[in-house]
Amino acid sequence: MPQASENSKNSEKVCVLIIEEKADLRTFFMGVLTKTGNYEVKNAASPVEALEILGKEANTIQIILFNWNMKEMPGHVFSQKIKNEVNYDHIELVVCSAAFSPQDSFLMSEIDIYYTMPKVVNASEFLLKMEEVRSEFKNTQAISAKLKDLKHLIHESDIKSIDTLFSNSDVEKEITNNSKYTYLGGEVRILKKKYEEAVDFLKNHLDKNRENKQNENLKTLSTLGKALCLVGKFEEASMIYEKLESKSPNNLGHKIMLGDALLGLDDINGAENKFNEVLNKDPSNTGALVGMMKSNSVNGNFDQAKSFFEKIEGNFESKSLASFFNNRGVALVKKGKVEEAILFYENALQFFDKFKAHVYFNLGMAYYRSGNISSAVSCFQAAMAQDTKLLEEKNILKELREKGVEKFTADYNENLKSRKK
Repeated sequence: MPQASENSKNSEKVCVLIIEEKADLRTFFMGVLTKTGNYEVKNAASPVEALEILGKEANTIQIILFNWNMKEMPGHVFSQKIKNEVNYDHIELVVCSAAFSPQDSFLMSEIDIYYTMPKVVNASEFLLKMEEVRSEFKNTQAISAKLKDLKHLIHESDIKSIDTLFSNSDVEKEITNNSKYTYLGGEVRILKKKYEEAVDFLKNHLDKNRENKQNENLKTLSTLGKALCLVGKFEEASMIYEKLESKSPNNLGHKIMLGDALLGLDDINGAENKFNEVLNKDPSNTGALVGMMKSNSVNGNFDQAKSFFEKIEGNFESKSLASFFNNRGVALVKKGKVEEAILFYENALQFFDKFKAHVYFNLGMAYYRSGNISSAVSCFQAAMAQDTKLLEEKNILKELREKGVEKFTADYNENLKSRKK
């Protein structure tokens, strides 16, 4: 029986990583938390040290307590590094500061930081706040916990699990009725490639809820901008991101998305300026490095694109990134620049692993249209080997499989001769 009681107590524990540059404050925080028996505590003297710990132990850490005004790396940069990493999205952030500016508050709302406290706190106030965080973190039945799960599933592009989660009507109701979470409805639609539906859903919500708190609408606007880019409405998207950037200039994501919108408008220099603004603040920022990789690829600077690719750490692949390269190549083909499209796709292959099949398929289609049927077939075969699901989506792959290479090639050549006559 005592053993069961001990197990129950351990199950209520959470692991906190404390980041504080001043040794006396670290000792204070650690002492208060450790005495309760409700916390396992790790500590770091700097954000860089904290990132090293997270790189090894992220799955064990549940809460990070840190100073917003750190010298080595500002809190607004550190927090976005954490929030942008899928392996860290289970972690709750608690921020200490003597004061927060309106820009700080906008950013924290946008990236889902819900807990703040004054820099100078007494033990009882500090513990009260931390117990609030711990209690809510452990309440896995709360709707907030389910929405946190949804965010993770969106990061993971796990549509099947998302559909299962939506079988709980409370989740959809919260997204529909609570402006704080509306953007998640847009993100799910984007993930399912329902881009126009995402645009309509988000615009309708913004029209109906103009009186809601502005910082909540910033997140909805941000997702709307993403959806607009995906339907090719880059001018409208760039206007949204310019507005967001002026309102919340410390949100590096706005600069990256504005860069993407400018890329869609073929303003390569403008896009690179935005990506470089981010890299000046955070040299290892994945989104900005990917942006530079894209802009240099579009410009035909493939060696330079590869140099940015080699700087990227961790997982960066996404359906939207694969779509960017695929759509760019398709646009070249439509303009009759088939050879340019082939070169573009061939260089894009080096940037992908998970989504390489889609690039192989589009490269195959470019070869197919150029009259190089042997290369087209090789690419189609590589695409099917990488991802068998493409057979369900692409009729030309079904035809290749059913006819076999020889008949598929012979039929192509015969059709080509007929067209020339």
